Amino acid sequence: MRSRRWIALSLLISGAALTGLFATTFTPETRAYLGEVGIAALLLALGLRAGSILCRVARIGVLCRGLGYTVPFRSLTVTQFLSLFAGSITPGQVGGEPVRIHRLSRSGLAVGDAVAVVVTERVLDLAVFVSLTLAALLAVRHLWSYLAATVFYPVAAFLLLVLVLLLTLVVLVRRPSFTKRVLGSVAVRVLYRCGRSRRWLRFCPGAEGAGPLAERIEREFETFAAGSSRFARAGRRAVGGALLLSILDWVFFFSTASALLVALGLPPSLPESFLFQGVLQMIAAVPLVPGSAGIAELGAATLYRRIVPTYLLGLLVVLWRLILYFLNIPLGLLAAALAARERSGGDPTENL
Repeated sequence: MRSRRWIALSLLISGAALTGLFATTFTPETRAYLGEVGIAALLLALGLRAGSILCRVARIGVLCRGLGYTVPFRSLTVTQFLSLFAGSITPGQVGGEPVRIHRLSRSGLAVGDAVAVVVTERVLDLAVFVSLTLAALLAVRHLWSYLAATVFYPVAAFLLLVLVLLLTLVVLVRRPSFTKRVLGSVAVRVLYRCGRSRRWLRFCPGAEGAGPLAERIEREFETFAAGSSRFARAGRRAVGGALLLSILDWVFFFSTASALLVALGLPPSLPESFLFQGVLQMIAAVPLVPGSAGIAELGAATLYRRIVPTYLLGLLVVLWRLILYFLNIPLGLLAAALAARERSGGDPTENL
């Protein structure tokens, strides 16, 4: 029920934003272009999106094998589709990581190892994403004056956040005894307070077992730290393969908008489009509304109006959101149906 509300809210906000944008930019020239959209370039955009998803599926498998686990390709695909679905209907796309951890743990990985795989994914994503965005920023110096307020400040803030997160991760891995004490203390305090308040008790199953839960958290963190250490030592080959797949993933993902520009008869504008896509991903990471609905559409229109005629701007944003956002929802629902058939327990999306 909760996931249905998130889906309805995100679709409603995004649909309203797209409708408003398309209506305000629709002209007789737009009507003439509707019949001239390049089908081959449109199929290329879909192929690039499919390639991006395939790279992410393969990357999870490579990282799992780096820790000594073999997960079937079908299970990895279902995991990725569910992760995309959860990210699309939660603010800041925060729902994807818990889903992947849950699915990987059901596939045989220890929870700590599943966390190590997902954290490694995110570190690689940040490294590649930041590198591509900065490279694109350096390649469009002619737009710096125009982009000063709309791009430089968000990029600087995001880079500062990335630096803080990476330093925190280093501390977590390099000081496991300190981290275990902090996590255990937080778990005990939270569950103790839940246990004292009947109103919150129903949200805290296991509140009477704070001690055992703290011990389990410590064990899983030890597994996570050990998995991270294996990646740093013996798993370098796996991390190298995952890095290559991450580069392909983001290049395919960022190139989707350029393929759509070509489909509309415009130049691909790769450096500009790559930069705009990077900024839009930073906006999507802000946990304000599910799937950045409304914000993503307005942000894309603000950025792309510099290189796209007004009469094509609404059409571009509609196609872009259909492929990179709305497509995630039917894929996720299909994956949920497949996941429900492959196990006899509860639905893995029930907590989304």
